[in-house]
Order: sequence, then structure tokens, then C-alpha cells
Amino acid sequence: MIQYAVLRRTPRFLRWYRTRLTLDWNRLTSYLPTEGKVLDVGCGVGLVDYEIARARPKVKILGIDIGDEIITMAKSYSSMPNIEYKCVDLRCVEGRFDCILLVDVFHHVPPDERLALLEASSALLSDRGYVLIKDIERNGGQISWFMDRVVSRAPEVYLQNCNELAAEVTQRLDVIKTEVHFRFPFPHSYIVAQSMAR
Repeated sequence: MIQYAVLRRTPRFLRWYRTRLTLDWNRLTSYLPTEGKVLDVGCGVGLVDYEIARARPKVKILGIDIGDEIITMAKSYSSMPNIEYKCVDLRCVEGRFDCILLVDVFHHVPPDERLALLEASSALLSDRGYVLIKDIERNGGQISWFMDRVVSRAPEVYLQNCNELAAEVTQRLDVIKTEVHFRFPFPHSYIVAQSMAR
């Protein structure tokens, strides 16, 4: 994959590209806690976690993904004292988290697996914890679809609009905020949700 080759040669550039160019970084970080425990589901090679850890040194981050090679690369290129990476399924994670982060994950999750993902996330939230979903809007998200399908070779891409994804989330969590914000080149959607038993 192209991303891995770039990461091996210049991790700093790839972190900048991912967090400052393709993400709406300032808006994303405005949703994150300044301290506590964050679980990043689908952390990939840890580019976002590394930048969060630098910006928020009082936050302890657990980044998980299901690919051994991906986690090995995260440990090699995106380590910080307040980050731990594990190759583990979300349902096997132990502990409670103040924020469960899903950055550009949902458009890779088949629709029939999403409710289980939301249930597993809800079970790991601390008393005041919340789930933060950041994804790409279907309307205007063609560049993201192309990058995922052609560049990253994702087998399927399931882009949805924020209101559609929020309707799914409300089946397992209480949605407390939704927002759509365009920052070139993508329209980003944000959903903040908490456990229903509050």
C-alpha cells in the first residue's frame, strides 16, 4: 500500500498529510478530552493518535486495529509515551474510556456489522464517556471514495450522510450532537453520542 511506503520514508510528512490536510484537525480536536482515556478504534498506523498524544499529553490513548502489520507499523512509527497499540477486536478490549474515537471507520464497516460495533463501544464507556464518530459525508465525498477504493484498495466503501449515520447510532446510543463541516477536500461529519443508560 502506498501509505506504508510513505510512512517508512517520511513519517512526519504522512502525519502532516493525514491530520492537517485530509482531516479537519482543529474541529476534530475540539471534540476530544484534554485528559483521561481515549480508545481509538481502527487506529491504522497511528497517525492521528500520535498527533493527539502530542497535543494532549494528559490523555492516555489505546489505539486498536485488527491488522498485525498495521499495529507493528504504528508501534514503530507513531509511538509516544501516552499511547499503547494493540492488535485486538473491539469486543476483546477491557477497561472504561472517556472517549471512544472512530475516525473515518464507519465507511469501511458493512451495514450489518455497525450495531454490534456501537454496542461494543457503549459497553466500554466510562460514566461520563462518549463516542465520537468522524466520517466523510456521501454528498461531496467522491474524492474520499476514490482514495479509499483506488489508492487504499478498500474492498467496499459505504459512505453515508450524517443524518443517516446518526439514525443508525440512535439505535444503540443517545446522540447528543451532530455536525457537518466542509474542509477541502472533504465534507466531514461528526457525531457525539453517549450510552442510553444515563
